[in-house]
Amino acid sequence: MKKILSILLALMLSVALLAGCSIQNGEKTADEATKVPEASAVPATDVPATEVPATEVPVTEEPATQAPTKEPKPTPDAGNLDAILIDLEDDLSISVSACEAEVKAGEPFLTVVSDTGDINFTLTFEDSFSAEDYPYIAFKYRIGFGASIRNTNHFYAITAGGVPVPQDGWWNDIDFVYDLDWHVAILNLAEMFPAATEAGDWSGLRFPAADEKGCDFCLAWVGAFTSEEDIAKYDEAYNAVYGDKLVKAQETVTDKEESIPDLEDAFDETVLDFEDAEEGLALQRVVSYPYGFKPGTGASKCIEDNGGIAGDLSFDAIYYDGIIKNGQAYTATFQLKNSGTESNFGGFVFNWGDEGNTSRDFFENNGLEKDGAGSLVSKSGCGVFFLGGNRVKIYVPTWDAEKSKKTYASATVEYDIDFSKQFTTFKVVDNGTDTVTVYADETVMFTVSYSGDGLSRAAGCNERYYKTIVVKAADGTELFSSDNALFSYYKSFALAGRAHSVIVDNIQVVNN
Repeated sequence: MKKILSILLALMLSVALLAGCSIQNGEKTADEATKVPEASAVPATDVPATEVPATEVPVTEEPATQAPTKEPKPTPDAGNLDAILIDLEDDLSISVSACEAEVKAGEPFLTVVSDTGDINFTLTFEDSFSAEDYPYIAFKYRIGFGASIRNTNHFYAITAGGVPVPQDGWWNDIDFVYDLDWHVAILNLAEMFPAATEAGDWSGLRFPAADEKGCDFCLAWVGAFTSEEDIAKYDEAYNAVYGDKLVKAQETVTDKEESIPDLEDAFDETVLDFEDAEEGLALQRVVSYPYGFKPGTGASKCIEDNGGIAGDLSFDAIYYDGIIKNGQAYTATFQLKNSGTESNFGGFVFNWGDEGNTSRDFFENNGLEKDGAGSLVSKSGCGVFFLGGNRVKIYVPTWDAEKSKKTYASATVEYDIDFSKQFTTFKVVDNGTDTVTVYADETVMFTVSYSGDGLSRAAGCNERYYKTIVVKAADGTELFSSDNALFSYYKSFALAGRAHSVIVDNIQVVNN
């Protein structure tokens, strides 16, 4: 039977307390402040006592040693309300992947702390239900300091099949609030998960967890509801009982220990030109040290273009296989023709750090924008994203101290070159001390001035970054700037496409 909250809850609680029970309405909560009332006197009955037969020796019973009774916890009284709530203290309701979940002593909420890997957790309802009867799943959440929820780590519907389905209509995202306080999120099941809703009854929901190791995502309550009015009513009742314990998360103040990646003194100046390859050959079979190839789909291949053989980089990454020490001046040169649109990243990234990019999967969405809405790549450095035609988006990941989350600064610029119609020769020139200048066919596109190196307050960032950056157009006009940038202290370079083809040729990095 579904757990139904009603006006009888208060009466049920009183009866349960008198009986010494520790569960109300099948649900547990986290506040142990409510005391068990003293037992009432037992009234006499009219039934005569049974006498012990004379032939039997009366048995003297030893007083039983009673196990300590767990004090019952108050249940929010929301009146006549129909909802199905998940017991966040029931281990059978929770399963985790690459994180840990617990209700800590004295706290009325579930805390999920992330590790590394496929970070998510699933909450299962005791009884399944149809979206027609309960069209909303709602929850009250708080995101901890330094945490972000990557919007490519989706919510997934769980139906009678018991597993999330990675198909359209089975997953979706929301815009979380990152102010360290508590907020209620409402998921309209039919609108957000249409395919799952049509497939049958719901049994649970997979949640994304915090993207950074050691960061937390907390839930006060989770339930299926018949209306948004009932959601507000239940939240009001919950706050009446536990509101004093729902405090804002605190900024974590720690002295970070700097992490220094394995470094090389200088770039190897080998050229990657694909001329010895045959048309149609898989690109990953051609790329060799000092360059590396990271497959996403592995579909990139050699094609006939640019007067010979070039590389069609479609959902994979090519990167210089090494990170170079601070102070080394360099010039990266390559030819590129854009063959995609602005829906997903296609372009190049320079001066990114090792952390967050350890696997070099620069085709992967960094979570700062949704797929299909201009997805960005790399956890740090400067990215150049070809949007189609003569439009280019330049961006740098940053740390937003006010919102306690990672974000980015950017500008979209139009040039006189249609990058989708012709090969353009690009140069990325870093003087090693304070400026990177990016050229297209010997014409300056933009400059990045960098300074103020140190450790960032951003969670999961323990390498050294230049925190102050100013990006200017060729005429000196400021495009954007930041004092909390994640622009690496070290030197690096990569090209990538994410469901966005860029055709590349004649790649080389030289030391200046």
